Amino acid sequence: MNWLSIFRFEFRYRRNRPATYLYFAILLGISFAAVTTDMIDGMAGGAIKENGTRTIATLSLFLYLMMGVLMTSAIMGVAVVRDFEHRTDSLFFTKPIKRWEYLTGRYLGALTILLLTLTAIPLGLMIGEWMPWRDADRLLPFRAATYWQPYLVLIVPNALIVGSIFFAVGALSRKMLVVFTQGMAFLMLYLLSGTLMAQIDRRETAALLDIFGMRAMSFTTQYWSIAQQNNQLITLTDTFLYNRLIWLGVALLVMAATYYFFSYEHSAGPSGKRRTDKTPVLSAAALRRPLPRVSRQFGTLAWLSSLRSQTVFYARVVLRDLPFLALSIGGLCMFLFRAFDDAGGWYGSRTLPTTYVMLSKMSIFTGLFLMILMVLYVGDLVWKERDVRISQISDALPVPNWVSLLSKYLGLGLAFALMLTIAIGLGALMQTIKGGASLIEWSVYVTDLYAGTLTGLLIFMLLGFFVHVLVNNKFAGHAIVVLFFISLGLLSYLGIEHRLLLFDSASMGTYSDMNGFGHYVSPFSWTTLYWAAFASLLFAGAVVLSVRGSEELFKLRLRIGRHQLTRPILTVAMALLIVFVSSGSYIYYNTNVLHDYQNSKKNEAELARYETTLKKFASLPQPRITDIDVDVELYPDVRDFSAKGHYWLKNKTTQPIRQIHLQTYPADEMQVKQLSLSRPGRFDDRYVHDFDYRIYQLDQPLQPGDSLQLAFDLLYHTNGFKNGRENVDIVQNGTFFTNQYFPGIGYDEHYELGSDDKRKDNGLKPKERMRAQNDPIGLRQSVMGDDADDVRFAMTIGTTPDQVAIAPGYLQKEWTGKGTDGKPRRFFSYRMDAPMANFYSVVSARYAVKKETYKGVNLEIYYHPGHTRNLDRMMKAMQSSLDYYQQNYGPYQHRQLRIMEFPRYRGYAQSFANTIPFGEDMGFVANIDDAKDIDMPFFVTAHETAHQWWGHQVTEADVKGGAMLSESLAEYSALMVMKHHYPKERMQEFLSYELDYYLSGRRGESKKEQPLSQTEHQSYIHYNKGAHVLYALQDQIGEDKLNQALRTYRDKWNVSQVAKTGVYPTAADLTAELRAVTPDSLRGLIDDWIDAITLYELKTDKVTVKPVGKQFDVTMTISAEKVRADSLGNETPRPLNEWMWVGVYAPKAKGSHTEKLLYYQRQHITKPKQTITVRVDQKPDRAGIDPLNLLIDRHPRDNVKTIE
Repeated sequence: MNWLSIFRFEFRYRRNRPATYLYFAILLGISFAAVTTDMIDGMAGGAIKENGTRTIATLSLFLYLMMGVLMTSAIMGVAVVRDFEHRTDSLFFTKPIKRWEYLTGRYLGALTILLLTLTAIPLGLMIGEWMPWRDADRLLPFRAATYWQPYLVLIVPNALIVGSIFFAVGALSRKMLVVFTQGMAFLMLYLLSGTLMAQIDRRETAALLDIFGMRAMSFTTQYWSIAQQNNQLITLTDTFLYNRLIWLGVALLVMAATYYFFSYEHSAGPSGKRRTDKTPVLSAAALRRPLPRVSRQFGTLAWLSSLRSQTVFYARVVLRDLPFLALSIGGLCMFLFRAFDDAGGWYGSRTLPTTYVMLSKMSIFTGLFLMILMVLYVGDLVWKERDVRISQISDALPVPNWVSLLSKYLGLGLAFALMLTIAIGLGALMQTIKGGASLIEWSVYVTDLYAGTLTGLLIFMLLGFFVHVLVNNKFAGHAIVVLFFISLGLLSYLGIEHRLLLFDSASMGTYSDMNGFGHYVSPFSWTTLYWAAFASLLFAGAVVLSVRGSEELFKLRLRIGRHQLTRPILTVAMALLIVFVSSGSYIYYNTNVLHDYQNSKKNEAELARYETTLKKFASLPQPRITDIDVDVELYPDVRDFSAKGHYWLKNKTTQPIRQIHLQTYPADEMQVKQLSLSRPGRFDDRYVHDFDYRIYQLDQPLQPGDSLQLAFDLLYHTNGFKNGRENVDIVQNGTFFTNQYFPGIGYDEHYELGSDDKRKDNGLKPKERMRAQNDPIGLRQSVMGDDADDVRFAMTIGTTPDQVAIAPGYLQKEWTGKGTDGKPRRFFSYRMDAPMANFYSVVSARYAVKKETYKGVNLEIYYHPGHTRNLDRMMKAMQSSLDYYQQNYGPYQHRQLRIMEFPRYRGYAQSFANTIPFGEDMGFVANIDDAKDIDMPFFVTAHETAHQWWGHQVTEADVKGGAMLSESLAEYSALMVMKHHYPKERMQEFLSYELDYYLSGRRGESKKEQPLSQTEHQSYIHYNKGAHVLYALQDQIGEDKLNQALRTYRDKWNVSQVAKTGVYPTAADLTAELRAVTPDSLRGLIDDWIDAITLYELKTDKVTVKPVGKQFDVTMTISAEKVRADSLGNETPRPLNEWMWVGVYAPKAKGSHTEKLLYYQRQHITKPKQTITVRVDQKPDRAGIDPLNLLIDRHPRDNVKTIE
């Protein structure tokens, strides 16, 4: 017998196994479903085609990770283990077979079957493309290479790498559980690499660490355009190639080690030595000793005693099992790594070690590792006695099925509880080490990990026991449980989204320091009770169907199970059924009776119906709001509010208005108690029920220049809970909502579907994201909305006595009194002293306040008590911003500026007139090290303060490019404040993140990329590219000149000037001012950077240094390329004629995080290859072109090179 004979045997064995065809069918079916259902929508859409090369490559690798790895372990890991499990190893090893022949035959036989099985992935994807119901508009012409190239480049190398390691572990350990544990080691590496990906300077390392190559592929394609994603094949180049070579090398080393350490000896232990028989020999006297009297006890007390002892026994079995310990320790180590490495937030920021931050870092262990352990050990415990071949003895014992199963269940639950307790201790320890001992919240740990995580595990364990008992096949049980988990994530694509249908769909929600677990507790508790009752019923079924003895046929088990269905079990089952039905009924009452439940598809259909029914009214002339006076009563404890007030509406058009269209907030909770106008007429309510849309037919038309009053009385009443998407605006502590809850005038385009794919699915034509810059309607309405220009504003807010309520304007009066229910209330009356944008908020919370007066402006920060760490940074940012903006743009229009913290349910800050609601985790809990961190609280505060000029003093038209006039200018302004706060070398950190976010955003674009001056609510353009481009432009033409253009723009287009003309500014008005201050020789930059999509490819190929006396000549060989891209990313070369910065860095000083520039001057770059020599006074370390990343360079990592 040689290796070829063993290969043929292994191949034939696998070929004849039904499991092989089942694996193939599963992969084929899932791959087919992935492209023929809505699952593909998450990876493609719009201009990114569903069969684009990157989409198919990503999907192929994802499918391998989701199912292929499991099948790799089952095929490759068991190749040698099978001989030991079936006790055939002795037969093989008595034959004259060489070790390499045995291993090679087994390995190649299993690998061949594996590679053939994995062809189901490209085949399933290909077949799916040919289905007649696929939308041709979402597909490119068929190309076989799109499917088979990812198989060859992505899947086959993974099968070799992962399969080799699984084979090695199985051969050396001879235990399948250890093989599965090895899979967790792969997962740990993948997760570790994901943690590193968050920071720009560690992404390449992360890409190399990923054993599956997913991160490496993502890194290689991170800046691909739409055209590249559709047409360019994934190839093994650069970092991706190095990743594959590294891991193929590791696999080769592992196989070599397997050959070296593999032993034929059946009884070899871990050390390779034979076990010796240490069974004690009893003496004759001992054998004659009388046996002790046995007291036999049966009944409930005896069984409970047995339950207790067996529970402890199984808990010890699990806790002492090496794979359990290895996986648990590995998961906890992953948590510790993530907790230590706390960078990786927005712009690389870090947060304070709060308890909820520790819980989020711990989620990999608590949400993934423990769940995988649950899957493995439920099956292992069910099969424990059969695996060690004592089941015939244990089944003969007078112990009921429920004692045996329940003790295993409770034992595993105790093991998980201990692991979670250790996790709590480690979390608190990490908080203490990182200086956050005062931030430890034991109640949050206990609630989240015991009430949340442990309860979820226990419910899934009940299901797992049922599955394993029902199928009575260990591996099939594991596979079904895993498939069940996967299917839960896919059900939403089938429109199944209701918590009554999604197993254990309870969620603790987002914890906030301000609001705790808040309103998530009630739906979590009821959903948990519902699924716990259901899973317990399944467990009762497992008790009845448990296998005892050798009767394993399902028919016989059913027959025997009837005798197991005792009265106590029936009583418990009936009680569980009552709980299940009762809790389910209560959930249904809340989600479907008190609220109008709709899944995502139905909701999209309703939005489409809104448009098809009401779009005809969009162009009708409507009056505009000029005055607002509202009384708001907040009831935070029950999450209600009422609003009673009036608008003054004025006809600012040139024609009479006969109908007034009113849109109220479309929510189940909103009740319109009154809606009336001061002129005679009648309401047409035909659209109220479906769309909350009313038409008021005036008896006499409202003439141009005339006004009338709209009075309203609203009640927002939170009643029960929804199926999902719980309201986070109105909460017990930290309410923050805007005027979207109040009546609007006219048809509201914000309720239209935006995605062209979704529009087509619902019978709608594609639509532009925004109006053209010359659209006459768009020019006469601001981005704040079409129902008002600037308004006169007053608001009175009542809230609970322990809260402070804030709205835009100046506090006129504060007092306490009693509400209509007789309970104490606290009231605040605000009024703005000048017209402001029709954009306002209502905020209320239990606040502490920090106040300062700076140059006549009252600065206030309302914050959650305890969130004091960054208050000085935020106060300093307001002061620095006011100084810079007033000096360069014009005076600040208000006498105060207030920041108000709100809970972390929404991660942003937003600027209203003299008020800035500020997210809890946007700055209040940031952990800033000034020596190395970007000061995000300072930066965000500067950005939002800038909106008091860009957005409030000057409000842009609602047309393409509008966001450049608000968001780009605000982001640029914040960068300029930071420029005067940091040395220029530190600005490279900001600019590198802005550049990265822009280039990454291009890859995520689904429709078309626009130039900056035409941006259409594309945040990666108007935030990141806009700030980057304007910062680079001021570097070229001078800061003073660019700010002069901005001041002129503000003077010409501020709200008082717009009030005279009725026309709002566009990006063209700003670029006209920029051109006016830009020298003729540099005006092409505005065309390139603002009015077009221009990219650079800069690289420093070589750097050498030559001593010249006490100085050094640094010679750089530089490559440069300039291209212009269209909206899909197709590129056209452009001639080079640019002045670009060249820099030379000194070695980093000891203890410093920033390198100092020895040389930083512009050089004229006109050729693709240039050699530049500069002289510096100190021995340099690195040099290159555009070292501060001022230009939009597609690959900025290679701009600077270490000197050879």
